[in-house]
Amino acid sequence: MPKSVGDVMRNMERQGNPWGMPPEDRISWAEGLEVRELMPGDEADVLLFLGCANAYDERNKKVAQAIVRLLKDAEVDFGILGLDEMCCGETSRRLGHEYLFQMMVEGNMETFGKVRFNRIVTACPHCYNTLKNEYPQFGVQFQVQHLTEFLAELPLEETTLSPNGNGINGRLSFHDPCYLGRYNQIYEQPRHLLSQVQVDLVEMSKKAENSFCCGGGGGQMWMETDANTRINHRRLDDALETGADIVATACPYCLLMFDDAIRSKGLGDQIQVMDVAEVMAIQLESRHDLK
Repeated sequence: MPKSVGDVMRNMERQGNPWGMPPEDRISWAEGLEVRELMPGDEADVLLFLGCANAYDERNKKVAQAIVRLLKDAEVDFGILGLDEMCCGETSRRLGHEYLFQMMVEGNMETFGKVRFNRIVTACPHCYNTLKNEYPQFGVQFQVQHLTEFLAELPLEETTLSPNGNGINGRLSFHDPCYLGRYNQIYEQPRHLLSQVQVDLVEMSKKAENSFCCGGGGGQMWMETDANTRINHRRLDDALETGADIVATACPYCLLMFDDAIRSKGLGDQIQVMDVAEVMAIQLESRHDLK
């Protein structure tokens, strides 16, 4: 196997996450946010399962913090597993290490069984698809929702700002993550959330069920690719054609793939990539500032 894949497998075996970061750093993103960590026997309506990308990747930690601000503002009864959260195992299964995947499933099933909750909410479509559609293969089934599904059900306040607000401004285009869209048919909820924000929402030519991959799915996130054939560059071109100032997505891998393409092309002054949760959190804070 490619060296980069072998390194990822070793990281997951030794550290429990593809990034190879120490397990004790899994909740460093939550410092100062007063997030409730569920202990054995504790109960919450929502178990927030953030996944490894939001826990360890520096860019996606900002998304995790935005998610917490949104849930707290909506007064959601939620908690996290803290240091007891493990990788869902999706990366190992996609890259062919089935034994490691099943070991992680067993570990998570044991941890889930120690707390009580009504639903699992995750912002990672990879975790979402794995927990919802693949964990039942091992005799366990939960109500699992992607964050955009869950937020779309909440009676959130109208987030439209006055023209003098400091929220999101400009043209915004939404990229459909593969594991959210074509695998699980979640197309409308993220667009509904973005429709509450004072921006011009412009669609790419390849969208919804006909969307185009960011280049990070199926384990490709961890593999070296030729600089001249990178899929994330092609997808960035789709976003640029819309004239958007911001490309929004709802997947930590998609966010990183767009960010890499933007940086490598030197287009940081022209377009930026944000998670839907970040867009909403910025708008939320701007609305509060206006009150």
